[in-house]
Amino acid sequence: MTSALQRVVTAMIAAPLFIWAVFSMPSDYFSYLLLFLVALGSLEFSKLIKLRSPYSRITYSVFIITVALFVNSLESVVPFVLSLSLVWWVINLYWVVSYPNKTSLWFDPFVVRVLSGLMLLIPMWISLSYLHRVYGPEWFLLLMLIVWAADSGAYFTGKSIGKHKLSPNVSPGKTIEGLLGGVVFSIAALILFVTLSEEGQKIDTPEYVGYFILVIIIGLVSVLGDLYESLFKRVSNIKDSGKFFPGHGGILDRVDSLTAASPFFLVGLNLL
Repeated sequence: MTSALQRVVTAMIAAPLFIWAVFSMPSDYFSYLLLFLVALGSLEFSKLIKLRSPYSRITYSVFIITVALFVNSLESVVPFVLSLSLVWWVINLYWVVSYPNKTSLWFDPFVVRVLSGLMLLIPMWISLSYLHRVYGPEWFLLLMLIVWAADSGAYFTGKSIGKHKLSPNVSPGKTIEGLLGGVVFSIAALILFVTLSEEGQKIDTPEYVGYFILVIIIGLVSVLGDLYESLFKRVSNIKDSGKFFPGHGGILDRVDSLTAASPFFLVGLNLL
């Protein structure tokens, strides 16, 4: 089976199953499903931070899941964790822009690499779980659509008219034109949500500007999540984080954009 065919078959199987889970599973069970995916993602990330032995990688995954459950159980701590996550992503933007300089600051220290996995995965899980439980499946799906639209729009726009490199040292294939095209596609996803979904039609007209600004931010931030994972791939000389999705790579390859987008989206919704 060719790689292209693998991608199509995997998408045709995985996408309907995931959408079914979003709309059919109770939020508590869905949260544990997401946590299972986080556990798999943490195993992949352990490889990106060069943990060699199976024992150390499993220990690292258990550590992340334990911390995630502990933080989630302390409701008063969650807002602080989300705020810390936003600051952490701003710092990550600096690492992306400055690469390959400054690599010794964010990769060489073992403690920093370990903490990177915590900050990458735990705020994402907390944000997605909260989004599904409090705002509901339609808002959860909106975030998915925004991120997917940004990724697809960036790809097709970049392939068609992309000329100016966005981050040549980190991801040579990404262009500024692709980034802007992804934002346009993200806005289109919001328009569909407002037009077709029951939850979207509840948005008052005066609130449209706030939601459009939020979607633009998410379209931009989602690319940062992708680039941040690419940093670790480049330093570790790894093409794909894993092989969980045939033709698509690993868990992290599918959720890298969400790692950055989800905390920003939840904080934005809470402010609107």
